[in-house]
Amino acid sequence: MQLRRVDRGFARQLAKLWAVTFQDAYEEVHSTENIRAYCEANYSVDAAENLLSDPSVHCAVAFGDRSALGFHLVKHHGCPLPLIGESSELKQLYVAARAYGSGVGQALFEDAVRSVQRAGGSWIWLSVSDLNYRARAFYRKLSFEPLGKGPIFEVGSDRPTSTIMARKI
Repeated sequence: MQLRRVDRGFARQLAKLWAVTFQDAYEEVHSTENIRAYCEANYSVDAAENLLSDPSVHCAVAFGDRSALGFHLVKHHGCPLPLIGESSELKQLYVAARAYGSGVGQALFEDAVRSVQRAGGSWIWLSVSDLNYRARAFYRKLSFEPLGKGPIFEVGSDRPTSTIMARKI
């Protein structure tokens, strides 16, 4: 497996990877129609280009056998709940289902932490859907602690709650 930072030239591939990994993560939680609506509304090539053009965003993709296995997006900005010190948000960390349990998620997380450290941060935080049990268990294993209520995510007609979690690095 190889990790590679990507820029706006990777936008088309990121849009596809977003949709595939989002579906893998939520296919047992949300209906196919709601997943499709969410992906169409949020994971376009234009959205990927805009995000990858933002200097406060770091995106890395994990590759194995020349195919993308997962990615992370880190945005260097503060947490909406109080933390002492600088922080960055782990906006997304998604792994393709075929790579679950392979260590790809751990490697992506470690790369995200290095990105936060390079930016001068001492905390990494995220919002995780309260319905994404796999992700919640993964973040607990990585010593994230819940801080409080996060935003409500709109996935088609579903409106799941979320929790903001953080970890000192």
